[in-house]
Formats: sequence, structure tokens, C-alpha cells
Amino acid sequence: MSRSPVSKDELERIALQEIRSFPGTEKVVSIEVEFGPDHRPGTSEWKLHVVAQEGCDLARIQYAAKTTSDRLKRRYEILLN
Repeated sequence: MSRSPVSKDELERIALQEIRSFPGTEKVVSIEVEFGPDHRPGTSEWKLHVVAQEGCDLARIQYAAKTTSDRLKRRYEILLN
């Protein structure tokens, strides 16, 4: 299955929307995509960093981030500028 090309900014926006759709993740403020040291176009060498307000349900947010990351890596390829 081919993956759709997407910019880093767009992927961060999509990830934020998907993570916020999970119950208990209302306090998520932002998402940042961080590339691995060997990231090349066509690879999935990136991870999501989640920023949330104090008092959040950390376990729910970690679950949502992991699930979302796995889904997005199957769907999208990040375009590098």
C-alpha cells in the first residue's frame, strides 16, 4: 500500500486532531514530529512528542500517541523541503 505525501506541519496538525479524539486527551496542547538521526524520505524514522497541560491523564495520552503514531506511519510519508 502506498502512503500519501504530507508536510511535517500538516502531519502535526493531523496527529493533534487524532490524539484529541481519544477520551481523556482534552489537555493535549500541541504535537511535534521529531525525525530520527537516519531519517530519509520513504522511511518512518520519526516520532511524536506530545505537550499537554498539567493534570492530564498521562497513561491515556501515551496510549493515544502510540496508537496515532502507528496509524500515521502506515498512512503518510513526510515530505522534506
